[in-house]
Amino acid sequence: EHQAELRCLYMHQNCVKRIEGLEGCPKLNTIQLSNNGIRRIENLACLPKLATLQMGNNHLRSADDVRHLLACPDISVLDLQNNHLDDVGVLDVLEAMPNLAVLHLHGNPVVSKIQNYRRTVVSRVKSLTYLDDRPVFEEERLATDAWAIGGLPAEREERRRQRDQKAAAHRRNLEYMMALSK
Repeated sequence: EHQAELRCLYMHQNCVKRIEGLEGCPKLNTIQLSNNGIRRIENLACLPKLATLQMGNNHLRSADDVRHLLACPDISVLDLQNNHLDDVGVLDVLEAMPNLAVLHLHGNPVVSKIQNYRRTVVSRVKSLTYLDDRPVFEEERLATDAWAIGGLPAEREERRRQRDQKAAAHRRNLEYMMALSK
């Protein structure tokens, strides 16, 4: 209750078993809870400004263990790597997070359970700009959206359309430069 102005809380590697006692810190923006023994994400709804939550290397297993994330709509950076998540329902929770831009999910058994993992996650989590080890660029998003609608042929067609569009822009630029040099 004496930390009402606290913005960042670093509690990684502290044998924390449960998230609690944060009601007096309404301005918290970042919480680092990696490498603890936490089994469930809870008691964060009292943090309206929470944008970054790092929960890597804990003991989260199911969609129910992370469902409380839906009470934190401003979370944009979420690290869940190297937990024990094996429930594909986790993807439903992540998809429902409106501002989720950066997600680290690798190191969880669920990754191998989600067919076409990267394509599926990128196509379902619309606000994502970074997944695991690399960014999600607009070209990839368009291709994965096409894949989600029409499968691999649609994705290939979208990638061909993007190549043609880039080539046409390059030609226009070249023609413009040639016209300037006359």
